[in-house]
Amino acid sequence: MLNRILFLFILFLSLSVMAGCQTTSGGGTTGYSMFYSPGDHVAELLAQEKYQEADGVYGKEQEWFGANKQDPDTAAQLETLSRALEAEYGPDLRAATAAVQSIQWPAGTGQWAEAKTAMANLDQAVSKADAVNLFKSPQFGFAALDQAGQILKDKRAQIVQSAPTAFVAYPLGAESSFFDVYPVSLDGKAFLSAEKDAWTAKIGKADGPALLQAQGNYGGLLPDDMEQALAETYFKALCPDATKAGLGEIMTAYAKAGQAGMKLAAVPGVEIAFLEVTSDTLRKKGAIEFPVAVNLDLPFKAEAGDAKKGFGSATVRNADIVVVFNLAGTRTHRKVDTSNYVESSYIAGYRQVPNPEWDVMQVELQQANTEILVTSSSMESTDTDDPWKNLGNAIDNWGKESKVAEAKDNIEKIKEKIRTTPRYIDEPVYNPYQFQRVEMEVIKTGSVQYYIIDQRNKTYYTDYFDVSSKEFFTVAYLLQKSDPKLDEHMKTNVTEAYIDDFEKEPITVNLSDLLNHYSANSVKSKKFASLDVIRQDVIKNRNVAVAAVKKEEYGFDKRDDRRFESVVVVTAAGSLGTGFYVTDDVVLTNYHVVEEQKFIELKKYDKVETFGKVLAKDVRLDLALIKVQDRGQPVRFYKGKKVKIGDTVEAIGHPHGQEFTLTRGVISTVREHTAITRVQGKPVLFIQTDAPVNPGNSGGPLFLGDLVVGVNDWVVSKDIAEGLNFSIHYSEVFKFLEDNNIAYVKGE
Repeated sequence: MLNRILFLFILFLSLSVMAGCQTTSGGGTTGYSMFYSPGDHVAELLAQEKYQEADGVYGKEQEWFGANKQDPDTAAQLETLSRALEAEYGPDLRAATAAVQSIQWPAGTGQWAEAKTAMANLDQAVSKADAVNLFKSPQFGFAALDQAGQILKDKRAQIVQSAPTAFVAYPLGAESSFFDVYPVSLDGKAFLSAEKDAWTAKIGKADGPALLQAQGNYGGLLPDDMEQALAETYFKALCPDATKAGLGEIMTAYAKAGQAGMKLAAVPGVEIAFLEVTSDTLRKKGAIEFPVAVNLDLPFKAEAGDAKKGFGSATVRNADIVVVFNLAGTRTHRKVDTSNYVESSYIAGYRQVPNPEWDVMQVELQQANTEILVTSSSMESTDTDDPWKNLGNAIDNWGKESKVAEAKDNIEKIKEKIRTTPRYIDEPVYNPYQFQRVEMEVIKTGSVQYYIIDQRNKTYYTDYFDVSSKEFFTVAYLLQKSDPKLDEHMKTNVTEAYIDDFEKEPITVNLSDLLNHYSANSVKSKKFASLDVIRQDVIKNRNVAVAAVKKEEYGFDKRDDRRFESVVVVTAAGSLGTGFYVTDDVVLTNYHVVEEQKFIELKKYDKVETFGKVLAKDVRLDLALIKVQDRGQPVRFYKGKKVKIGDTVEAIGHPHGQEFTLTRGVISTVREHTAITRVQGKPVLFIQTDAPVNPGNSGGPLFLGDLVVGVNDWVVSKDIAEGLNFSIHYSEVFKFLEDNNIAYVKGE
C-alpha cells in the first residue's frame, strides 16, 4: 500500500513538471519554456527583419511582455521593433494625410473623384497602421497615425455635413447615383429618408427620362412612401390626366412603370367596380359548378357591386369603369384512369399483455438483492492479530460496504419505479383491410361573358373567354382513421373532400388580362346612352345561356303529367311521407305520417317549400287533413261504385326519400281489414294492389287513370310476401272528407 502511494506521488510530480515546460504563463503559443521565451522569439524575427511577424508575436504574448517590461533586453527589442514598424508604415501614411489635407471643400462635382480617391487612400493607410499591435501600446504609440486618423475624421465630417446641399444640386437624371460618386460613403436609405422634401422637389421638376434614371439609381434605397411618389410622378409623366385618358393609354403607362420596376399602389383618379350577373336559373340547374374570380393585379381602387341591386348599385353607378361577369356555364369532369386496392391494417381494439418493462425491473430487483447478499457474505474480519491485515481488510470492507449501500439505494429506486409502472399494458389489435386508390384527372372548364363599361365616355365592350384547369390526383377511399400508416398514406393520396374543395374553388383570371384584351380591341367598343341598354343585353345573353343548358338537359317533361302537381312531400318530426291536395289549400295524408304534430312542413312539385297546420284526423281510418299556406292543384276522385280487378293503377309518392316517384301495378282485389293503427271498431275497406309501395309512399294517392281510388297506407312485409300493398278505399275517404266539411271533387 505504501509503495502504491509513493508511486502515485512521483507520477503527479512528473506530470506537473512536464506541464510547466509546455506553455508560457500567459497561455500563449505552445513551445515556449524556461529556456525559450517570447522575447527570444522576437529577437530572432528582428534579426531576420520579419517585423510584422514579430508584431504578431507581441500581440499574442502581450501578457508575457507586460510582465517583463522592466527587463532591459525586452525593452530594447520592442523599441527596435517600434522604429522598424514606423519606418514601414510612415511614408504611405504621411503622403495620404497630405493629400487629404489639400482637399478644398466644398468642391464641384468635377473634383469629387479626386477627393474620393484621396479619402479612400488615407482610410486604407490608417486601417493598415491601426492593425499594428505595438502601436496600440501607450508606450509605443505612433503619432503620425493619430494625426492621420484625426484629419480623416474631420474631413469626413466636413464632407458629410455638406451632403444635403450637394444632393440638391446633383442632377436627378445623372447616369451615376449620387452615392456612387460622392467622396464619402453615406447610408443611402437613411439619407433619402431624411431628405424627403428635397427628393419630392427634385422628382416634381424632372421629366420622364430623368425619373426613369432615378428609379434605376435609387429605387432600392427609397422608403415605401417615397418610392410610391416616384412611381406616381412617372405615371403622370406618361399619362398626365388618368380621369380623361382612355383605358388603353392608362394600361400602357402602367405597363411602362412596371417594366421600370416601379410599384404603383393606385392609379390616381380611376375607380373600378365589379358586378356578377349570372343567372340564378343556371345556378339552380347546376350549370354553374364553380365560380370565376378576378385577381386584382392592377392598382385600381376596386369594389364589388351589390349583386342583388345589380346595375342600380351605388358602387356601380359611381365607378369610372365597371367590369361585369356573366357566367354562361362552368363544369367539372372527373376522368378516372386506374383503380386498385391497397393492403393495410387498422387498430380494431386493444388487449392487455404483460408489461416487459415491469418484468425487467423485477429481474433488476432480484439482481440487487443478490448483490447485497454476496457482498455482505464476503466481508473480511478486522479483528486478527495482524494490525496491517486488519487495516487492509478494513479498507476492502469499506469498498464492499459502499457497494451494499449503493445496492440498497438502487433497490428503493427500483421499488418506486415498480409502484408507478403497470404490470399489464394495452396492446393494439390490428386487423387487415383494403382501401381503394383511384387515379383521376379533374378537369374544370367554363365560359364567361364579360363587359368592360367605361362610364366616363359612355362606351362598352363585351366578349367571351374560356377558363380551364386540369389537375391529377390520387384519391384514397375507405381509409380507416385508426390505420397506423394513415399519415404515410396521406402523403401520396388525397381525400374525396379535398377533390370536392378543388372542384368548388374558383378559377382566377387577371384583371390585367381583361383590360389588356379590351385595350387591344377598344375600336370595337359601342356607345350606350344608359346602363339599361347593357342590362337588356345581359338579360338577352343570360336567356340564351339558359336555353342552351335546357337544350342539353336529359330528363322528362315535368308538365306532361299534371297529377304530380297535386302531390306534396310531407315532413313531420323527422319522418317523411306523401300527401295530395283535395282542395286548393287542403292536403290529405295518413294519420301515422303526422300523428300528434300540430305544424307540418311540406314541399311541392315545383320545389316550393311551405307549411301547414293539422286540421282534422281519424286514427281508425289512418287519415289526416292539413290546412296549407300555399295553394295547389286538387285531385279528382273516382265516383263509380265498382272497380275492375286487373285494372292498371299508379302510385305517386316518395319511397325511401326518392321524391315524386311513380310506380305501377294492378288492382288485385277490394277487401276489408282491421285498421293498421290497431284501433277497435268496424274494419276498414282497402284496395289491394301489387303497385310497389314503400316507406315514404304513405299518404300518397293511388290513381286509376287521372282519378284517385285510394290513399296508400300499408304493406305486408316483403320478407313474408311480395306485392301485398293496401290503399284506403275512396269510399272511406269520402266519409272522412264529408265529416270535416271538405268540398272535394269527383270526376269521370
